[in-house]
Amino acid sequence: MTNRAITWSYGGGTQSVAIAVLVAAGKLPRPDWIGIADTGRESSETWEYTDRWVRPLLRQVGLEIEVVSHSLSKVDLRSHKGDLLIPAYTENGVLDTFCSSEWKKFVIRRRLRALGYGPKAPVATWIGISLDEIGRCKPSGVDWQSYEWPLIWTRPAMRRSDCYALIAEAGLPKSPKSSCVMCPWRRNEQWAHQRDNYPEDHEKACQLDEEIRAKDRSGAVWVHHSRVPLREADLTVPDKPLSPLFGEVEGCDSGMCWC
Repeated sequence: MTNRAITWSYGGGTQSVAIAVLVAAGKLPRPDWIGIADTGRESSETWEYTDRWVRPLLRQVGLEIEVVSHSLSKVDLRSHKGDLLIPAYTENGVLDTFCSSEWKKFVIRRRLRALGYGPKAPVATWIGISLDEIGRCKPSGVDWQSYEWPLIWTRPAMRRSDCYALIAEAGLPKSPKSSCVMCPWRRNEQWAHQRDNYPEDHEKACQLDEEIRAKDRSGAVWVHHSRVPLREADLTVPDKPLSPLFGEVEGCDSGMCWC
């Protein structure tokens, strides 16, 4: 830990909820600022859980979560050159992931600058990554903002399973995994959950899937890993287990999503 002001990029997922529990219990220091980047496409489930459970918990210790507007992002689905920024599947692989940095990392950084932080007022920014996903820990890229991962430097360090247990001990229901409604890193279990419980979100995902394909020169990009239109994808196919040992994490490796 450093002596810098503490800021927290709240992601809305399991690890972030665990951090909230630790802060409310006085087991982690109080952040000077908490913000969540609104991508404009975050799952409704994330907002519901945050508003019903996390905000009241943090308010008990006088803390609020600021929603940072997507207007601070300089690009949306495509770069200024027209390149798709989400990791959509192609016939031969998957596109690079730029959405996490463009919609979250840089948005939070711009908000911090607007708040007066910068080279003359450096900060430490918490990111919710647990020990089993340590490979997702990346440097911030700027000297005035250091990243810290409180779930890793707690003693003992916490894994995702520990986060679930901590949340349950605090009397909170199981937290959802944070992600955009159309995130290609979703697995079938998550797609099916969204379709069955948040049909409006799923319809947005289906429409976006159709939109990116219609605008693609070859018409060969998909948000579902089976490389078929999301509306037609068989979501009953069991997901293959992921292996953190081989770098397979549930989500991108930027460190900003799914936390």
